[in-house]
Amino acid sequence: MGENTNEKNKNKKKTEKNNNKTDNTNKNNNKPNNKTTTNNNNNNKTNNNNNNKANSNNNNKASNNNNNNKANNNNNNNKANSNNNNKANKNNNNKTANNNKANSSKANNNNNNKASNKSNNKKKSSKCTKACLSGLKSLFYLLLVIVFCTHGLLPVFFWTFPEISNFVIFSNRLKWTVFANLSDPHSFGLDYTRNFFLQSKRNIKLGAWHILPDNLRSKGKDFSDNDFEKSLQKSDAPIVMYMHGNSGSRACGHRVKLYHRLSQMNYHIITFDYRGFGESTGIPFEDGVVEDSLFVYNWIRSKVSPDTPIILWGHSLGTGIATRLAKILCDGGMPPSALVLESPFNNILEASANLPPFSLYRPFRPLSYMILSSVERCGTEFASDQNIKDVTSPILILHAEDDGLIPIKLAMKLYMAGMESRPKTSGQLQLVPFDKSFGYGHKHLHSAPNFASVVKSFVESST
Repeated sequence: MGENTNEKNKNKKKTEKNNNKTDNTNKNNNKPNNKTTTNNNNNNKTNNNNNNKANSNNNNKASNNNNNNKANNNNNNNKANSNNNNKANKNNNNKTANNNKANSSKANNNNNNKASNKSNNKKKSSKCTKACLSGLKSLFYLLLVIVFCTHGLLPVFFWTFPEISNFVIFSNRLKWTVFANLSDPHSFGLDYTRNFFLQSKRNIKLGAWHILPDNLRSKGKDFSDNDFEKSLQKSDAPIVMYMHGNSGSRACGHRVKLYHRLSQMNYHIITFDYRGFGESTGIPFEDGVVEDSLFVYNWIRSKVSPDTPIILWGHSLGTGIATRLAKILCDGGMPPSALVLESPFNNILEASANLPPFSLYRPFRPLSYMILSSVERCGTEFASDQNIKDVTSPILILHAEDDGLIPIKLAMKLYMAGMESRPKTSGQLQLVPFDKSFGYGHKHLHSAPNFASVVKSFVESST
């Protein structure tokens, strides 16, 4: 209890001391003093200055801060832009790199594809080459088999059926003017030509043409059938009875060209198709075609005066027909005025040796003998070298040295046969060769510059 009272007293004393200090302080503060006012003003000024400075400092700091912020923002923006640009550049670089990689990969792929395509193409080409070679080999072997079979079997076939040789010799089925109208000679370039038909005793119809000589042609005049026959009756000009070779008809091109040349020489031309040729009916064989020729000759003789010369003209196979016809007429005491043989042969057997397919077997003698013997057995001979012995009429032989179908050596053999065996009272026998350098061949002797002069000279000396 006593200790608590002492502590209370001590606290009262401290409180009183503090109150006294407070009162002294208030007294001092309450004294009116100018210095204090002045000091206060100065303090206020100072404070204002300080405040202004502080504000200006603050403003400067704020502006600096703003500038710094702007700068920082700009820097940040620049950094951001640079970062973005860097990123964009990196992206572009990455894209470029990726594109380059893609392009390089594409190029590599293309190169790889090209390389693989080349290798595949090489493989394919090698396969194709092998296939082609194997195909060619197979074809070659097949051709060898065909050639062997034909070379081996064809002669046997001809030997068994000799009448096939007749078909080859005449070749009347080879119609070079398939769609041509033989009844209209004008379509073949032949004006002043009459088409007519003759009916033989065996009921064979023969198609024929009568071509007027140039000196009897009148421009603008239409010739009737009667006019053509009258021209034969009144004419003193020679009449050429033309017998064509195998195949085709009287309208073949080289034959028509010959008609023009003979017409320019002022000769009448009577040409016709044997049985089985052109528009003529029947089947050709040696006796048959010779019979047709004799029928036409008798028809001509019936239309002209006895003094009118009739010249038999044969070409190629037609020379065999014309020579045999001349023999028949000479044997009957009615020899023709003259006989002209253009590209002739001596006999059909030797002539056939130069004709395909017979000529293919020439290197193989046994097969050649077999196939040519079928020609002998077919009944067709046309042995002109035998028939010429009995022909007393004047004979003119025309042949080209470059004739590849019937060699001139066969014409030489015929000429020699006539010279050796004809009667001494017979007319002249001439052989006129045409140099091979001109290239007239088998069908174009009519184009020789001296053709007309050779023929005219012979005809004038013979009639």
